[in-house]
Amino acid sequence: MSAADFDDLEFARQQLHLAVAELSGTEMTPRDRVQLGLLAAQVALSDRLSALIPGNATAEADPTEHPSVDNGLAIVDELALAAGKASEDVRWTPALCERILRTSSPAGHRLVQALLAEGGSASIDRLTELTGDTTLRAATQSLNMAARREGAAHTLPERRLIQAHRFPHPVTSKVSAYSLPAEAISSFTTAVGLLGEMHRRLYEPPAS
Repeated sequence: MSAADFDDLEFARQQLHLAVAELSGTEMTPRDRVQLGLLAAQVALSDRLSALIPGNATAEADPTEHPSVDNGLAIVDELALAAGKASEDVRWTPALCERILRTSSPAGHRLVQALLAEGGSASIDRLTELTGDTTLRAATQSLNMAARREGAAHTLPERRLIQAHRFPHPVTSKVSAYSLPAEAISSFTTAVGLLGEMHRRLYEPPAS
C-alpha cells in the first residue's frame, strides 16, 4: 500500500476502538480516560471537517447526524460505561428533562416544543415551520450534548436524544424527520410546562 492510499483518519479511528475494547472491564486511570477522550474528540472533529469538504458529503446532508460519523462525546460515553462510571438505566423525570432544556440553546427548546406539539415526531419541513428556524442542526446538536452532559444519552441509539430518520434509505438518504424517545415525551411535556410557567412569573407583568 502506498502512502497515498493510507487513510490516517481511518487508522486513528480503528486504533481508538481497539483501545476502548481492550480497556473495557478494566480500571482506567484518570489520565487514561483524559487521553482517550481527547483522541476521540480529535477523530470526531476530523470526521466532521472531512464531511464538510465539498465532494465528500451529499447535498443537504448533515454530517453530525450521519450514522457513519464517530462522535467524540459518544466514545467518551463508552469509556465511562467501560469504567463503570455511568448508571445502567436512565429515568426520564421532569427534573432531568428540565435540566436538559435549561442547558440547551433556545433553538433546542423550540425544537422540543415543536416535537411535543406533533406527538414526539415530525418531518423536517413541519419542524422548521413550527420553530421558524431555517436549519435544525444547531438545535439537535445542543440537545444531544445537553443530554450527554446529564448522563441521559448512553442508552439511546447513537448516543443521541434527538433521533434522525432517513427516507427512503435509512443510511444514505438525507434526514427527513426527527423524534424524541417515546419514554421521555411525558416528562419533557411537564418540563416545558414548568419552564413556561417560570418564565411567565419572571417576565410577564401580573394581571391588573
